[in-house]
Amino acid sequence: MLAIIHPPHADRAQVTTRQLPATPKFLTTSVLLTSQIMNIVLVHGILGFREKFGIEYFRNIAEHFSEKGFKVIAPTLDPTQGIEYRGGQLRDQINAAFGNGSIDPSQKTHIIAHSMGGLDSRWMLSPVNPNRIQAPIRSLTTISTPHQGSLIADLIDSPEKLAPFGQLPFGPHPNLLQPALDALGISLNGLRNLTTAYCQRFSATYTNAPAVAYFSVAGAGRSGFPSTCGLFFLFHQYISAQSGQANDGLVTVPSAQWGQFDGNKWPADHADEVGTNLDTLGPSSFPWLAKYDLIVANVAGL
Repeated sequence: MLAIIHPPHADRAQVTTRQLPATPKFLTTSVLLTSQIMNIVLVHGILGFREKFGIEYFRNIAEHFSEKGFKVIAPTLDPTQGIEYRGGQLRDQINAAFGNGSIDPSQKTHIIAHSMGGLDSRWMLSPVNPNRIQAPIRSLTTISTPHQGSLIADLIDSPEKLAPFGQLPFGPHPNLLQPALDALGISLNGLRNLTTAYCQRFSATYTNAPAVAYFSVAGAGRSGFPSTCGLFFLFHQYISAQSGQANDGLVTVPSAQWGQFDGNKWPADHADEVGTNLDTLGPSSFPWLAKYDLIVANVAGL
């Protein structure tokens, strides 16, 4: 559970960590969630979508909060473009939602962003961005956002980093995808905006908005074995070997920290965090809806 704090200073965010009981007394009933009216914006990550093949990116989360009386939108951003492009789309879609009544301008608005969506949101909110959103946003909570970059983005962007691991089936080879992606008009800008070097520059440049409260949570991989779904397993092992840090198969716990960090790490991989088990394409066994309830409870009093 996250602690409610005053917004960080507009200078580069200093990460602070605090653990609270996972089931505080005020969450033993639904009174808090049903008595607070707010707008919730769900922001997906790279390669994300609102819904494909009957699967929602944020599985059942919008419906879950709508049933509690909240106004919820889940903007659809370009799945492969960079932060500024996606951040501009996010700003425009939030503004449009205020204009058409999908969210209520008289209520406080809280953003919950997964993965790259947290960087898009920070760009959109930052006071150093001349194209920042003008509508008031009260909080941003990021979930496994690579604020300091992802080793997997480094790896895919520079496959020569796999030179010491020639026995692995996915490298070391030149980036053979680039010509095909170029021909299809698919951008690698999003991936390159997730590298360690880029994200560290980004985080040093795009300072926090003083009126916005910033929170973060991180997945640390599933408890037991295997630590992630099959798709992320080799990535998880690579990150662990290279950094020695807990990770969700794509993002390390230290990289996911921004603003007030919840020290209760989620026992989930990167897809479990939004409710999907990629091994089965069904619901995750991780209690994701309860975790999102805690995020909302944390910001409800702001």
